[in-house]
Amino acid sequence: MQKFSDLGLKKEIVEILTRLNFKEATEVQEKIIPLALKGGNIVFTSRTGSGKTLAYLLGYIGRINKKLGIQMAVLVPTRELCIQVGKEMKKVCDPMGIKVGMLYGGREIAGDSITINKKNHIMVGTPGRLIQHINAKRIKVGDVKYLVYDESDQMFDHGFFDECVYVKKRVSTDAQIIFSSATINEKVKQFIEAELTDYELLKIGELVPKNILQEKIFCTIPEKKEILLKFLRQNKFKRIMIFCNRKDKTAEITRLLSEHNYRARELNSNLSQDERFNTLNLFKEGKVHILVTSDVAARGIHIEKVDAVINYDVPTKPEFYIHRIGRTGRRDKDGYCLTMICPEDEDRFKNIEYNYELVVKENVKSF
Repeated sequence: MQKFSDLGLKKEIVEILTRLNFKEATEVQEKIIPLALKGGNIVFTSRTGSGKTLAYLLGYIGRINKKLGIQMAVLVPTRELCIQVGKEMKKVCDPMGIKVGMLYGGREIAGDSITINKKNHIMVGTPGRLIQHINAKRIKVGDVKYLVYDESDQMFDHGFFDECVYVKKRVSTDAQIIFSSATINEKVKQFIEAELTDYELLKIGELVPKNILQEKIFCTIPEKKEILLKFLRQNKFKRIMIFCNRKDKTAEITRLLSEHNYRARELNSNLSQDERFNTLNLFKEGKVHILVTSDVAARGIHIEKVDAVINYDVPTKPEFYIHRIGRTGRRDKDGYCLTMICPEDEDRFKNIEYNYELVVKENVKSF
């Protein structure tokens, strides 16, 4: 691994990184920072937890003029990711006097007044809320020279394709564009082919690290609950995420686990913003041991030390499997993933295995 001082960063930035105990760059940072410093458009994939946010931030932060307004905009698909990315950026930006603002939906627009009344240099936001403020002329993005689409495949899955095109048209015509995600889906390909003339495409590292053991078990729908309970009894994982395809299923499985005295909480988009933050914090703090969730928590949320991921349902889209499994095995720690496969799901899971060249062992234990 290279030191940050070898990547062409300003001395002030390197000193701040050292104080924050960031001494060596991750693989994605080694490859993206020097490229971003050159000023070209970049589309890159890298697994969850690999340091993508710091990679694209450091690729531009040295060019920010503190006398001007917003010069960097980061679009993200969810409010949780907006707050997470904003906080991560502020660790580096605050000591430099660079102001980072966050704008996201799920709250009254009047609640954004503190953010928009400050002189921000970087704005992180969900597309819809950002556009509301742009169109109302409450913020100006005409001087944005660095536009980042973070978790871009999820953003387009959420129906933000047109909004992302619109924001690109409102920023500087010579803005540098960065696409960052763990996977690239068809909608992302559509966007970059239509909107970018020149760009570098990089696929960095393995999508699923070797330190994650992947297993599958074939069963019927009625067998799933008993398999889950037996699995939990026989394995002493401390922190587990269980993924379901439907929101009502997360509530059902949470009730089942609570009845068997497991500390479980559900997480899905039906919950209020405060409820979602509270649930995530309880899980991060270890006060909740099992998080039963829809794919709202598969993407971009920073949760350390998840011992195991259980796919109660086979994901509806291949890339969702990659994002789910990315919750475990972070920072080279051992991870585990079990997927329950019913007869009607077999072809879909075979496609996932084929698309990503996965090695998923069949679990033959009699749960």
